[in-house]
Amino acid sequence: MQIPSPSVIAENAFTVGDIAIKTINEVLNSIIERLPNILAGFLILVIFWLFSKVLKKLFWSFSSRTKLDYRLRLLFSRLIFLTIFSVGFLTALVVVVPTLRFGDLITGLGFTSFIVGFATKDILNNLLSGILILWRQPFKIGDYVAVGSNQGKVEYIGIRATQLKKDDGELVLIPNGDMYSTALTIRSAGTEKRMVLKLVISYDADLLKAKKITEQAVSGVEGVSKERAVKVFVTSFLSEGVEITAFFWVRTEVFSTLQVFDECAVRVKENLEAVGIEIFPKQ
Repeated sequence: MQIPSPSVIAENAFTVGDIAIKTINEVLNSIIERLPNILAGFLILVIFWLFSKVLKKLFWSFSSRTKLDYRLRLLFSRLIFLTIFSVGFLTALVVVVPTLRFGDLITGLGFTSFIVGFATKDILNNLLSGILILWRQPFKIGDYVAVGSNQGKVEYIGIRATQLKKDDGELVLIPNGDMYSTALTIRSAGTEKRMVLKLVISYDADLLKAKKITEQAVSGVEGVSKERAVKVFVTSFLSEGVEITAFFWVRTEVFSTLQVFDECAVRVKENLEAVGIEIFPKQ
């Protein structure tokens, strides 16, 4: 391999230097030539930024007089700002680069939005469902909601998901897409929930006495509604004994339905066994 002579190396270095200097000069000249466009684009961007801030504040002020949810007001105000500012940015870009056409930019953004929307359709579905939930308010914080296999008190309603607190204290986060597209059972906050307690006693037991003891035991539990009387009925005759069922209501705004039901079951069992009435007797 032949090594270039020092004169050739120096000549090549000089050529590269000329190219670099020429390129820098062309860039500087281009910037100087486009300086009025750049300043005009910057001015347009500032004007649109101020305009979007004004519209955002106006919307926030007028929406405060409505019943619109706070999170929706915040979301819509941000969307207004981003939309106006984006239009201003595109306008400024067209002014700075005259070869670009506004229609071409909109078309390109539309295609890009389609691709992004298709890739994030689940996220958009939950987002739009959250907006509709906050707009129509089919349920509110504190309501008791049953959706699919989950049920509990609504702790938080977000744009993307809704949080429920189940009877056992666990928190479950359900996507708003499921909350909006699935059949819901809703009980408003502060209302009472009906509970059903079933037990089987022997055929030899005194049914009237067993019913009275069951009614008294359930009525004495804290959390059981005093406005609605406890009802106890014979509901079935089984091979192992007579089934009796207690119907009562729990004040869900203060007490956990699971805890109240547990205490009722324990107290009924203890009171019946105390007088010799056996539950679930063995053959």
